[in-house]
Amino acid sequence: MIYSTKAIVLNIHKYGNSSLICNLFTESYGKLNIIAKGARAIKNPNSAILQPCNSIEIIYYSKSTRNIQTLKEANVCINFSNKSYSHMVYGLTVVEIINKISFDNNPCEIIFRLVKKTLEKMNVSDNYLIKIYYLFFQLQLLIYIGFQPSFFKCFKCKTKLNVGSFCTEIGHMVCLKCSTKKIISIEKKGLDYIYFLMTTHIDNINQNTPDNKKCLNSINNVLNKFILYHISELKKCKLFTNELENELI
Repeated sequence: MIYSTKAIVLNIHKYGNSSLICNLFTESYGKLNIIAKGARAIKNPNSAILQPCNSIEIIYYSKSTRNIQTLKEANVCINFSNKSYSHMVYGLTVVEIINKISFDNNPCEIIFRLVKKTLEKMNVSDNYLIKIYYLFFQLQLLIYIGFQPSFFKCFKCKTKLNVGSFCTEIGHMVCLKCSTKKIISIEKKGLDYIYFLMTTHIDNINQNTPDNKKCLNSINNVLNKFILYHISELKKCKLFTNELENELI
């Protein structure tokens, strides 16, 4: 059977003398592995098309008895730019997160649109705004996969949070009175910005960008700990755990 779909390139691996094995997140079929025969040949355009973070359209041959399908044709829709270190790191982190939490033959159009739109915004943004889109991506992804964090009330006593601490024992935010020790705290300005990111369309994010790097780092640190506590698969995500655990670049 021949199928076609839009896709995001998650990662690639060399195969044989001239081919590539590509791990894709597709709009219609979820995660998909394909082989692009001869893609590494000098005159083959697929080598440039099949690069991580690129938004592409593919036509491929599929057999249910195979784990790796065969690419027939690929066209690039958006070529993701690695014009800075931040572009590269945050783009690769987004697709690595998706690679770790998604499953073969398990499509989700909402998450596909989230990934595609996030990468599109990052592609045309400066380094500072890229970091904000990355925070937006994490929050929206948590909502869509059923792990929406409760950052506005203490998990223990249910009082409204003005300043909170992330409790690593229970994986939730608590007030200062209920916190046994301050491990990761976040102030009201950070909580307010989290609410903004959770309730605002991605096209309007650039209308409210805090100039306080400390605020963004506190949000990132809390999100990082929350995600690692609740989504164990991401403990194997090297970019997520190593590059972004302590502070935004």
